[in-house]
Amino acid sequence: MIFVRASAVALMLGAFASGAAGQRPDSGAPRPGGRGGLRGQPPAERQLLQRQVRQAFAKAVKRQLNLSDDQMRRLQSVDFKFERQRIALLRDERQARLGLKTAMDDSASVDQAKVDGYLSQLVKAQRTRADLLESEQKELAGFLNPLQRAKYFSMKERLNRRMQELAQPNGGRGPFEPPPLD
Repeated sequence: MIFVRASAVALMLGAFASGAAGQRPDSGAPRPGGRGGLRGQPPAERQLLQRQVRQAFAKAVKRQLNLSDDQMRRLQSVDFKFERQRIALLRDERQARLGLKTAMDDSASVDQAKVDGYLSQLVKAQRTRADLLESEQKELAGFLNPLQRAKYFSMKERLNRRMQELAQPNGGRGPFEPPPLD
């Protein structure tokens, strides 16, 4: 289990530590949770893994952006504040998408007003997402220069993309990629 945890952290770190945009970790490396991705892990294991990844990410950010301890504390505070808002937005958006799907699946009588309402919620979520990004960038501009902000944004994007891949049932492999040999 320790090997799987270490491999997972290494895979996720490979998503942003290299600094080479688009570089993917070795596809032959072991994947966390085998075929089940991160979701296949017990909750305690998943939380531990997530905490380890956050800590490793923070170290990589501090090193690659050459941040002082004060800048790092401020960055973590801003990130925590906006991450909570993004999570709430994703939850609301997911509920709207599920509602829209349910409303559309009712082939007997589609309630046009419900469909319109869900579509409006999804458009509003996109606006809110853009507003959150703008607000976050303004706060970060108070203690990070534009290059640091751009690098940080890029690192977060790579990490988020890799985390989403690992959360997939196949552990981020393509449909034709064979599972790793255990």
